[in-house]
Amino acid sequence: MQKPHKESIHKVTCYHDGECPLCQFEIKQMKKVDRQTIIEWIDITKDTAALSKAGINYQQAMDRIHVIDARHTMQTGVRGFLAIWEHLPYYRRVVPFIRLPIIFPIIELSYRIFAQHRLALTGRKNRHA
Repeated sequence: MQKPHKESIHKVTCYHDGECPLCQFEIKQMKKVDRQTIIEWIDITKDTAALSKAGINYQQAMDRIHVIDARHTMQTGVRGFLAIWEHLPYYRRVVPFIRLPIIFPIIELSYRIFAQHRLALTGRKNRHA
């Protein structure tokens, strides 16, 4: 007897740059532990229509990661990662630590610097959709 297909229920939507090698690596790692398919992973380089539905333009999505959290609120940057990580095994363990008032600003600043330079770091130029 065949098992019934378990329908996936996405609680969080992540808009990511599928052409960024660093982003691809990180998303691949998160997908491995997202066994319940809680996260809907949208590659902004392949599905720009999804951006307009979410009220994001391509440049905004390229500048910072955007995530619609479980409360249907748009989160960006580190807050976006936290919205994903709180639903993933292993990752959820670091969420309370990163949210500490002394840690969060440091992590957010680090992310901003990385995001500002990630295209150059990966040898890519920004393109407009």
